[in-house]
Amino acid sequence: MKPYKYLIALLCLAAAATASAHISYTGRNFGSFTGSGLETLTLGSNAVTGDYGWASGTDANLGDTHKLRAYTFTLQNAAIVSLTFQGYTYGSVTNALALPAFSLYSGLAHVAPAALDHDVSAISTAYNNAILGTTNWDGSFDALGNWKIGSDGGSTFADLSSFTYIGNAADGTSANYGSSPATSGYALDASNNVVSFATDTIHGDGLADGVVSGTWTLSAGTYSVFVGGGQYFGTNNAGANTTSTYGVQGSISVSSVPEPSTWALLGLSVVITGLLVRRKAGNS
Repeated sequence: MKPYKYLIALLCLAAAATASAHISYTGRNFGSFTGSGLETLTLGSNAVTGDYGWASGTDANLGDTHKLRAYTFTLQNAAIVSLTFQGYTYGSVTNALALPAFSLYSGLAHVAPAALDHDVSAISTAYNNAILGTTNWDGSFDALGNWKIGSDGGSTFADLSSFTYIGNAADGTSANYGSSPATSGYALDASNNVVSFATDTIHGDGLADGVVSGTWTLSAGTYSVFVGGGQYFGTNNAGANTTSTYGVQGSISVSSVPEPSTWALLGLSVVITGLLVRRKAGNS
């Protein structure tokens, strides 16, 4: 092979590696749900690089999306949605993600293959420099609040993909993921002035067993879920495993929102039960 052909081959490999590191939902799209009845789906054979990607997004210098995996789903109507992620091994992926954690957002990253979002695109870099200062950020991902990221095709902040925070769930306790170090998130207003906004706390499930779940009532729309390791290693990620691959399996359960009459009946049954308990206690 001629020398220039070696160069072309290397460039092609580099481009492929870079593209695979951008935000993509390939193999992780749960699909569209009607919100009527009960609908479920499980997606296995996915993996993240590193055991700290989600936890890194809980502090003020944000996290690197390369250490996360993005899932998506669409609701045609309002529904109750339960999401579960657990460590999983398959094929050559022999490490199961020990402390899975995830955050749920309204919004979607760019999905065109030639314009996938990533942390160090020119527009992502400009935005993060504007809100946090040059070199003061690890990436674009905010595990506890709203955030933005853009593609190589973006030229203004209006071209950024926006993720509106809904909630999070983390496997384990504060012994694993720290004590929610982030107290505020950052963004730019319409005049490109830096503003801060309150962010959520970490919602641990109290048991580090490799499985984590969360349930929300959501309106119709398209949603993104970012999943990664919940082990916190501090703001500089010292001691984190940055190269090993960890398998993860995701499941979704979508059910209809009860009619108002159903809620009223449930409320009445609770009241009647309470009165019966009080009456029994008074007669004893």
